[in-house]
Amino acid sequence: MPRKPKRSSGKLKRVANGAATVEFAFIAPLFLLILGGIIEFGQAFKMEHLLSNACRRGARTAVFSGSTTSQVQTNVKKQCTDIMGVKSCDVAVDILVNGKTSDLSSAVKGDQIDVHVTIPYSKAGVGFFNQIFNDAKLSCTCILEHE
Repeated sequence: MPRKPKRSSGKLKRVANGAATVEFAFIAPLFLLILGGIIEFGQAFKMEHLLSNACRRGARTAVFSGSTTSQVQTNVKKQCTDIMGVKSCDVAVDILVNGKTSDLSSAVKGDQIDVHVTIPYSKAGVGFFNQIFNDAKLSCTCILEHE
């Protein structure tokens, strides 16, 4: 009985390499999109954490007697510009005493002081999806009792 000729292993390898290239071409954009999302989420989480720290520092300043609204706003904005790299004009700081907008100088012991800080995501983020989330905002609120 005559033997059948064996296939050349080189030819089969070339076909397999071509298939891997085509498969990679289909999967690579999806993989890069997911990777970009992971990086962007990490960046947003970092910015939210830094914003939380700035808000907490502002609230700690606000609860002491003699603190003024402008002093707290300046403190929070300085923290955001120094640590996060955003412009001072992009940081919005709202301070409430017992849930109402008023000056901190009128606060007495036991009053609830709310410090709310907001920045546009497009100004804080440096990632891939900045323009997609152009209208999104990062915000944080810290509530402490006046001493």
